Amino acid sequence: MLREAFDYPYREIAEIVRTSEAAARQLVSRARKHLAAERRTPAAPPEQCRLLTAFVTAAQEGDLSTLEELFAADVISYSDGGGVVRASRIPVRGATTVAKYLRAFHDRFWVGVTVTPAMVNGAHAMLLSRDGEVFTVLTVTASAEGIDQVLWMMNPGKLKAVAAG
Repeated sequence: MLREAFDYPYREIAEIVRTSEAAARQLVSRARKHLAAERRTPAAPPEQCRLLTAFVTAAQEGDLSTLEELFAADVISYSDGGGVVRASRIPVRGATTVAKYLRAFHDRFWVGVTVTPAMVNGAHAMLLSRDGEVFTVLTVTASAEGIDQVLWMMNPGKLKAVAAG
């Protein structure tokens, strides 16, 4: 996930999982093969955009039932704070768990947030900003099952490229 979703270099992955760079490359290779075996057909871009927009609305409102309806049963929420900003270090898994997790902090997280639709790395995304500063890039991956992954990129080092571009 670190390599595919957040484009981490193998060197950083090795540091995070406390292994050698060669072992990190092997882990990524095995993970890709494993995911390919279970990969679902992605939703068309307009459907991805619709689901992302509906997700943001439900998350802002803390609408537990709508969040659960939007999610695939095995949805996973990943956050990348780069160890710099507060973000979940452990992926949150399962429709009910992810929905409850989002609801738990919706009334604090979304206060004063401006949401701007964007294209990031060829995918529909939402730029979340406060006082004109982007603090999160939010994307989802989806299939016929619903939203499969929620990806929160909050790492300030990586956000510089988004803010510049």
